[in-house]
Amino acid sequence: MPAADAVAVVVPNFNKAKTLRACLDSIYAQTHQPTEVIVVDDHSTDTSPTITHDYPCTLITTPTNQGPAAARNTGAANSTAPLLFFVDSDTALAPDAIENAIHLLHHTPHAGMIQGIYAPHPLYDDGPVEAYRVAFEHHWRKRSVGRSRAATLFAASLIPRAVFDEVGGFDERLRTGEDAEFGTRMPERYRLVVTDTVVTRHDDVDRFLPFVREQFGFATATPLVMLRAGRRRNAGTGMRVNAVSPTGLVLSGLSLLTLPLLPVLPGLVPLWLALLVASTAMSHEFLRFTYRLRGPGFAAYATGMHTLFYALAVVGTGVGALRVAYVLARRWAR
Repeated sequence: MPAADAVAVVVPNFNKAKTLRACLDSIYAQTHQPTEVIVVDDHSTDTSPTITHDYPCTLITTPTNQGPAAARNTGAANSTAPLLFFVDSDTALAPDAIENAIHLLHHTPHAGMIQGIYAPHPLYDDGPVEAYRVAFEHHWRKRSVGRSRAATLFAASLIPRAVFDEVGGFDERLRTGEDAEFGTRMPERYRLVVTDTVVTRHDDVDRFLPFVREQFGFATATPLVMLRAGRRRNAGTGMRVNAVSPTGLVLSGLSLLTLPLLPVLPGLVPLWLALLVASTAMSHEFLRFTYRLRGPGFAAYATGMHTLFYALAVVGTGVGALRVAYVLARRWAR
C-alpha cells in the first residue's frame, strides 16, 4: 500500500453497544485495510467501550460527554495517517467502501472529500419508524450524487488530513448539525463528492418520540448553522439543501397556520386539505420510492410520517430563527 493511501478510521461512540461490534467488524473486513482504527468513546454509560477490547483498535475515552464534534476532533488529533475516514458507530460499511472512496479521491479533480450514502435498508430492522427514516435518508442523499452542493455527512466519509486541518476540524460548540457546519467552511477550490459506491447501513432512531425530538433538533439547529456560515462563498455546501422541497415547506407552513382557525372558520377546511395534499405532492418522488421499496402499506405510512417531518421542519426552523434573532439582538444591545 502506498504511504499516501494509508487511512486512519475514526469512530466516535456514545452508548452504541448494540451496533459497535457490527461497525468494527465492517471496518476490519474492508478490501482496503486501514492502518489505524481509533474509537473515541464519549463517556458512554453502557458496555460499548469493552467491545473494543476484542479488536486491535485504539480506544480513547473522554472524561465527560462532549458531543460528536469533539470526539471526531480527538480521533483525528490522535491519528497519523494522511487520510481520515470517519465512520459512525451505529453504521456498518460495505466491504469496498474505503477502497472506492480512495479511488474516487485520486480520480476526481479537486476532490476534497468523498462522502458515502446510507443503504435503503437499516442495519437492524426495528420497525416502521426506522424504516421510514433510513429510506428517506437514502433517497435524498442518493439524489445528491453528482450535484455541486450537498449536505456533509460524516457517517462514512474520506477526507485528506491536510483538508481537514485547513477547514479547522469540527465546531465543538455544536451538539447537532456539526457536520453540516463543517461543510460550510470547506474552501471553494475543493469538491465535495457524494457517491453511491461508498455505502453504509445505518441503525437509525426506531421510536416515534425520539424521532420527533431528533428532527426538531435538526431543524432548530439549521438557522444557527446558517448564521455561523454567514456570507462564506461555500456556505451552500454542508446544508441539507436537497432534503426537502422549499415549496413543500411553504405549503406545510401555511397548512399549520391555517389549522388553528378551522374550529372557528370551518369554511377553511377545503383550503387546509388542499395545502396538505399539495405539500405532500412535493415529495412524490420519495413516496413512489417507498412504494417500490416496501409496498403500498409502507408508502401510506411514509406519507403520514413525511407530513409530520415537514411540520417539524417548519416549526423547528421557526424556533431556531427566534433563537438566532435573540442572539443577534443581544449583540446589537451591547
